[in-house]
Amino acid sequence: MFRAIGTGVPGTARGGDPPAASASAGPRVRRRVASLTFPPLPAAARLLVAAGALMALAAVPAGAGTETRREQSERVIDAQGIRSIRVENSRGLVRVRGGEGGRIRITALKIVRAPDPDRSTEFARETEVATDLDRGNLVVRVRYPQREAVHVSLWQVFSGCELPKVEVRLGLEVPDGLPLTLVSTSGDLETEGISGSQDLRTTSGDVAVRGARGRVEASSTSGSLEVQGIASARLQTVSGDVKVEGSHGALEATSTSGDIIVGGSEDSLSLATVSGEIHAGPAPRGLVARTTSGAIVARSAAGLVRIETASGDVSVSLENPLRRADITTGSGDIDARLGPSVGCAIDMRTSNGSLDLSTKVAVKNVTRHLVTGVVNGGTAPVVLRTSSGDIRVRSGE
Repeated sequence: MFRAIGTGVPGTARGGDPPAASASAGPRVRRRVASLTFPPLPAAARLLVAAGALMALAAVPAGAGTETRREQSERVIDAQGIRSIRVENSRGLVRVRGGEGGRIRITALKIVRAPDPDRSTEFARETEVATDLDRGNLVVRVRYPQREAVHVSLWQVFSGCELPKVEVRLGLEVPDGLPLTLVSTSGDLETEGISGSQDLRTTSGDVAVRGARGRVEASSTSGSLEVQGIASARLQTVSGDVKVEGSHGALEATSTSGDIIVGGSEDSLSLATVSGEIHAGPAPRGLVARTTSGAIVARSAAGLVRIETASGDVSVSLENPLRRADITTGSGDIDARLGPSVGCAIDMRTSNGSLDLSTKVAVKNVTRHLVTGVVNGGTAPVVLRTSSGDIRVRSGE
């Protein structure tokens, strides 16, 4: 175990202690990483984060009568024999990037804000960053003070005195190929250039991923997810937005009250939200998009396409190779564009809206609320349904 940061920040703890790593069955063989205490680095070194600014050390404003203490320390661990990395930090930022060579570099910045220097020192002393090696699995865990109580007078409250706060910000450089797990309660999680698989979980923090070559699993309850240049991924949030730019593998993204925006996809997309909007495309290997009260905009969708919304509008462009498209909305309009060479068997139906078919079609059936026919001699079914909305179909660019 190593104790890397000298201070915890005065303030109410928002997350509690970080969860402990799960233990697998079988006899436990434990090897403790060397135990030592890191002294605070010189002031100039505190502005640097390992290997080219692993962490952005933002200035922390202090209120009147508040003591702010920062301590930064660094540790380098030989990666030989290590099979995975797990980081648990309940409330501070965790930033991980891919590194070169067979070493794991850990930089920790402890920030403590307290009413006076003595309490700042006390909270700092009680805040620990520990490393533990268990059967090839490296665990980096931040332990915060169990209690951060302090007596504040009414005069101090009116004078702008801040309550105690403790925060630890971690920056890591890791070798290629190691699976990575990051766990937090209220902290943000950021990764860049990681080639191994990633499991990223936070409750009220945001998640940002860039340049991931392995599978990504990311989740947050009230935070947003933003990823760029990734392989396959599964992204989940409850009240946050999901933004993806550049996915090379299959992508699944869900939210309850947030929007989902996906661009630059090279594979299939499965997207779902309850009260948010969905903007996606291209989806060259299939698209599933569902929402209850939001609009859906999809471009360059091919393969199997299924779009559903209860009260939102749908705008979609369909491209070859198209196998089938089912597009349904309850009270919204549907605007569908067929690529120049797309051939299909079209079926348009509305209960109370109008139908507009602006393309060459061999008509089979026409009524006030129904049109069926064949476009470009194709056979791929394109089924469009709305209850009280209008349907428009056109072709070309």
